[in-house]
Amino acid sequence: MSAIIFMASCTPDETVAVTEYKPVLVDRAELVKSVKMEGIREIEDAGKIYRNGNLLFINEKYEGVHVIDNSDPTNPTKLGFIKIVGNVDIAMTGNIMYADNAVDLITLRYDGTGVTVLDREENVFPEPVAPDWGSIPEEFNEKNRPANTVIVKWVKK
Repeated sequence: MSAIIFMASCTPDETVAVTEYKPVLVDRAELVKSVKMEGIREIEDAGKIYRNGNLLFINEKYEGVHVIDNSDPTNPTKLGFIKIVGNVDIAMTGNIMYADNAVDLITLRYDGTGVTVLDREENVFPEPVAPDWGSIPEEFNEKNRPANTVIVKWVKK
């Protein structure tokens, strides 16, 4: 009976959630400029994989997309890395890629050597939340952090 009384005496105001993560903030202007082709890098935290012809596009969670020529599956060749800050998902139609750039939806074209952003729809997606709970802590919401910043990922404190 005492456990029921204890639970009944707690109110939401008394509960303070603490996350073991801190947000990585990026200025909106930097977010827009962040999409670019870079050299190859090792895959560290693979996400979704998309196949388009002989090419594989492998998401590196919150970082971008690895481009791999898989013409010879016994010897795949890394071609480069498309940096897309805050990226966790991609889809393709023909040679057009759709990707999340943190909170924005971007449309881009990979031409074999480079990437061109064709369109950007701002604030289509919610900001990512800390991995250990389902909402952004009050201290990191938009009104309590530097103006024009976007959460692109969370890292352990």
